[in-house]
Amino acid sequence: MASLKDIRRRITSVKNTKQITRAMKLVSAAKLRRAQEAALGGRDFSRRLEEVLHLVSENLPHGYSNPLLQEAEKVLRKRVIFIAGERGLCGAFNTNLFKAVEALKVSATKSLVELEFVPVGKRSCAYARSRGWNVVAAYEGLPEDVALWPIGEVIERQVQDFLKGEIQEVVLFHTEFVSVMTQNIKQEKLLPFQLLNVGISAERQFKFDSSPEVIVYQMIPLLISTKLTQSALESKASEHASRMTAMDSATRNADDLISRLKLFYNRARQSAITTELIDIVGGAEAQK
Repeated sequence: MASLKDIRRRITSVKNTKQITRAMKLVSAAKLRRAQEAALGGRDFSRRLEEVLHLVSENLPHGYSNPLLQEAEKVLRKRVIFIAGERGLCGAFNTNLFKAVEALKVSATKSLVELEFVPVGKRSCAYARSRGWNVVAAYEGLPEDVALWPIGEVIERQVQDFLKGEIQEVVLFHTEFVSVMTQNIKQEKLLPFQLLNVGISAERQFKFDSSPEVIVYQMIPLLISTKLTQSALESKASEHASRMTAMDSATRNADDLISRLKLFYNRARQSAITTELIDIVGGAEAQK
């Protein structure tokens, strides 16, 4: 049975841990507000950019061809970009993403598709290396501000390798922010690019100085870069939300543990006092 001193030491240790988890929760809450605003603002920009591209693509001449739109007859090599966190202690945020990438890897193995990986974030880089995956580029030690991430470098390499025929497809995995309590893993194909109907109102009209072919040629790389930037913003918001939730849960668990330890301490102390009283009374009776 643990001594009173051991229990007191354990209570102090849990209290110290509680202070750390509570501080981390407050820090994550402050970061989440900024990250959430950035993610929501970025969604509107991405949507409007897609609207413009769709409007322009409707005016493309029949038979228009763009190498970034060309689907390969057979995908032999696929590149996977996946964005995880720089740090842990954020619940299942990183784990859920890795499970989704693992599922793709199993599927690719069955269909004889070779995978190349581009991990973004310290945790994703460490995971890919620990699994012995074919990592063609790794980005870790990234700053908190997504605007400082090497997004352009990442996209330029994928576009160039796709145009050279070294890869036939590029997919992106990230965590989409829904709410503080809900984040979803999302898989998106970046290349070959797909011109989607985004449901624009027919009343909206634009005038363009350049030809539709030139605009589409310039806009596709821009939109791919925007998609990756938005994914990074979503991932950041999701990471802070997951960490805040995890630290809140850890703080509450620490409170519960402290309460149980105090109860156990009081019972042990009562038992020790009772034992000492019995010894004193027994000794007094023996001297009569």
